[in-house]
Amino acid sequence: MVTLTYILAAVILLGLCIFVHELGHLLGGKMVGIKAEVFSIGYGKGFIKKKWGDTTYQITLIPFGGYCKFYGEDPNEDRQGKPYEFLSAHPLKRVVTVLMGPLFNLFFGIILFFVMNIHGYPVETNKIYIPEYLTKGEYVSPAYEAGLRTGDTIVAINNEQVVGFTDIQSKVAFSKGKPITVKAVRGNDTLEITIAPKKYTKKGYYTIGVMPYGDRVLVMGILDNSSAQKAGLKEMDEIIEANGTQFHWPEEFTQFIRRHPQKELSLTISRGGHLMTLPITPQTKEMLTINQFTDMRFPKESYTITVDAMSLIKTAANAGKVFINGKAVQSFEEMKNIINTSKGVITLKTPGGTYNGIMKFERYGFVGIETAISPENKFIQYGVHDAFVKSLVDPFDFIALNFRGIGMMFSGELDVRQNLSGPIRIAKIAGDTAYYRGVSAFIILMAKISIILMVMNLLPIPMVDGSFILIFLYEAITRRAFSQKLLEKIQMVGFAILVLLSIFVIFNDLSFLPFFKDLF
Repeated sequence: MVTLTYILAAVILLGLCIFVHELGHLLGGKMVGIKAEVFSIGYGKGFIKKKWGDTTYQITLIPFGGYCKFYGEDPNEDRQGKPYEFLSAHPLKRVVTVLMGPLFNLFFGIILFFVMNIHGYPVETNKIYIPEYLTKGEYVSPAYEAGLRTGDTIVAINNEQVVGFTDIQSKVAFSKGKPITVKAVRGNDTLEITIAPKKYTKKGYYTIGVMPYGDRVLVMGILDNSSAQKAGLKEMDEIIEANGTQFHWPEEFTQFIRRHPQKELSLTISRGGHLMTLPITPQTKEMLTINQFTDMRFPKESYTITVDAMSLIKTAANAGKVFINGKAVQSFEEMKNIINTSKGVITLKTPGGTYNGIMKFERYGFVGIETAISPENKFIQYGVHDAFVKSLVDPFDFIALNFRGIGMMFSGELDVRQNLSGPIRIAKIAGDTAYYRGVSAFIILMAKISIILMVMNLLPIPMVDGSFILIFLYEAITRRAFSQKLLEKIQMVGFAILVLLSIFVIFNDLSFLPFFKDLF
């Protein structure tokens, strides 16, 4: 059922967006008198064909995407000079025919936005959550430093309304690090705070260190051969409770598991909207905590560290190569006993170095999952007038963000690998959205993908619509045909670039799939 959902989601999303694009070319040609020879739903030989007028309409065995072939569009074929032939028509007529493909993607996106604005759809809340680990230490949340707290609701950034968490992400990510003015609501009070977004990695996004608020724990990743994997947990499961104890924050779940090593627990989860109960037994892990830690090589530096990879320490202790306060220990168990009964600072000498600090060994439960907050959703719905206005405003805001994102990828401000998606990754996103978030979120995603296709097709890249529009405009302005030899060279270079780009995109897409992550 899951596999079928993913396949159908990918076929419907990409297939419909491509079909709409080719339909735009077909109708654009009809508007200016350019006739289509074949209009195909899918690629390859058609098994259902019907000729209406001068056009053969067909459906292929693989009805994925499609194409529109016009009379006289191949420069290497003989033409009769008829006005309905693509290359015999006036250049402006060819511009209309080509331009209508991307424009239909835009119209399709606007229609979907309008329908969903009236129908209503869920979005991730604009109420925020700031994890405890971002309130202290090296990476403190800029929002927390500025005075925002978990439970605050961000309603505007730089005087622009914020409806859901996606609005917060986009406005912060494209801020280029410039301070932003955030308006937030806390109870009955309204706050206005200036926050400077930060990047924590060179090619990462700008962030203010907040997450969407929620009251469920979401499974984001699972370690191989862990208790979680053996119990049958999967990514995107929501953890509800264990042995009657409910969890609202990842920290609550982590602390509960830590207190129950080697004890079988009854874990209740939600998967795809259905409740399930799984037995799970946390593994036992050991950890050494060193407070007021100092390395003898850097005696003026002091901080707290934790060590949970104990195999090397065990081996050294059992071999008599570990010294505590100058005295050799004979085993790892003796080492633990000495450390846990010591009251103050001790000196620990190992083959790797000599360290001072207040030390403590702990045993704790561990199930091997990465967790996050399962975001709270809010339902958005508009009247006809507001729905129409928003269906026009949102796509153009989205287009502007896409162009800014493309610019930031070229400038190196955004990581190309993380932000460039091809059909495989889009199909994965479509499946995730349909399966985990439902039909409404899937339709909104389709609207956005359709608009992205418009943007990409209008770029002046050889062999896509944007380049042909420029060539036909050149012909209309200069009133002379573009050099066929030059066009062939441009197309050859463009084809080579697109092949290389396609190879990169496909391998990049595959690298994000779990199977290939495990393989490499």
